[in-house]
Amino acid sequence: MNNRWIATPIVALVLAAGAAAQDETAAPAAQAERPEPKLVDAPTINETYSDEEITKAANMLTGSWISAKPITEIDGDGEAKIVMTISPARIDGLSDVLYCETARADDLASPYRQSFFQIYRFKDNLRLRTFDIRSEAAANALMGISLVPEVYPMTITAVDVFPTIDIDLKKDGNSYAGKSPAAYPDHRGGAVQMTSSIAFDGETISISDVGYDSEGNTSWEVGRDGGAEFVRAEDLVNIDHYNDGLIVIHFTEPEGEPIQEGDWMIIHYLGRLTDGTKFDSSFDRGEPFRYKYPGTLIPGWIRGTEGMTEGSRRRLIIPPALGYGDRAVGPIPPGSTLVFDVECVFVEKEAAPADLNAAPAQPAAEGAAETGDENSDG
Repeated sequence: MNNRWIATPIVALVLAAGAAAQDETAAPAAQAERPEPKLVDAPTINETYSDEEITKAANMLTGSWISAKPITEIDGDGEAKIVMTISPARIDGLSDVLYCETARADDLASPYRQSFFQIYRFKDNLRLRTFDIRSEAAANALMGISLVPEVYPMTITAVDVFPTIDIDLKKDGNSYAGKSPAAYPDHRGGAVQMTSSIAFDGETISISDVGYDSEGNTSWEVGRDGGAEFVRAEDLVNIDHYNDGLIVIHFTEPEGEPIQEGDWMIIHYLGRLTDGTKFDSSFDRGEPFRYKYPGTLIPGWIRGTEGMTEGSRRRLIIPPALGYGDRAVGPIPPGSTLVFDVECVFVEKEAAPADLNAAPAQPAAEGAAETGDENSDG
């Protein structure tokens, strides 16, 4: 058996569901009692805002948006279509807030910008204020939440963010438009300051950002002539919601033969809690996790990885009942919801024995001693 990928002890500790912490003889009965999970619709988020006009503007912005044309990268030669996902948010100490993630359309799992919008009253009009995220823990907790706002973390406070730009909004019929009342500091692409403008009507969003150098010349620009236009987008990713609380976000699902029982799955993953605390990562160790599928792992992991092929990328949001329940496991507190980013690197088929009547090969003693379970390469 190829032992290029070896399961490390910490992975076994974090993911193994049975032998170390449960009575193995009781596990099958517990599984048998678990009702068959069913797919359900995503819950509706009915956010309450301060007044009717703020509600209207916020609802116009809420949703998934994709740029009508590719946008050129700042400080780079590439260009790509860009996706913004905007959802209702809650920040302790701030009201009327939306959360926005911005990502390349070909890499929605890794947004390159996370920010907040606050809509508030200034004199007789509305003003849109943007916030960046100060806290790394808050950024980690928020990663991907714009796609599943029903699991928005309750730990975000005004201390975790800082204001960046204001845009004065004016209503024009059924749309809003506005620009920043002054230039704001910037450092990208040789710029020392920048201005922003936005227009939106519920079906499109047009954004224009321009950076200026110390001589007042344009250093960079996004959508200066008429703005970079974003249009509403549906079904950018498939999200499975189950009636027992499991959520599976499918970012990339290449064609190929799905993983089958008995195959060896080589998978990279990052595990974190809903407050952003990272408790384990194969990426940090530089080696993926190798195990025989489906393994004796937590139920949420087993179900969340069903049907993966080489190159599949998913995010699993696993409720306590499908994780470790009320048990503490290493750095994971009791009652924790777990968030895993998983990427299938390779599927290794179990080779059929040359002689079907021959006794199966025994695992190598050294490998068995190293892991003590099926995660050994054997």
